[in-house]
Amino acid sequence: MTLEDISYITQIIGLLVVIITLIYLSVQVKQGKELLRSDSRQGQVTNDQNGVYKFVEYPEIGRIFSQEETPEFEEKVKLIFWMIGQMRAREHEWLQYKNGALDEETWMGYRGVIYFLLGTKRARALWKLCSPYFNQDFVKMAEGMMKDVPETDFWDRLQEIP
Repeated sequence: MTLEDISYITQIIGLLVVIITLIYLSVQVKQGKELLRSDSRQGQVTNDQNGVYKFVEYPEIGRIFSQEETPEFEEKVKLIFWMIGQMRAREHEWLQYKNGALDEETWMGYRGVIYFLLGTKRARALWKLCSPYFNQDFVKMAEGMMKDVPETDFWDRLQEIP
């Protein structure tokens, strides 16, 4: 075997090592991406649960959103900051979706909550007040969703359940 033959063999071995390394790295990157998505989804679920638990802690939020009489200032503060928190979560999920970190099926599930959040006349008025502080493309998307959507009677139906 000549020195030239040995050189070809080492080049082939080196090429195989590079190929194996690239395959290994691509697998690691894919696993890292999946782990990041999983962590992101877990954070979103936790955030959603915290928003739901606020209703358990402050059940009057639903009543205040739907009642005819004008709420007290302190009640309005509760409503708008609860709404900001919930819409900020939707904005984050939308940004994750737009950046490819959240798949469409998952985004559509989270997106549907906007119909609930902006379901009453009062909620829509509060959203109009605070929406300038959100990503304007998100605001356009949310307002486009709500265009021609009637107000919800969820709170009335909940009140009627024996």
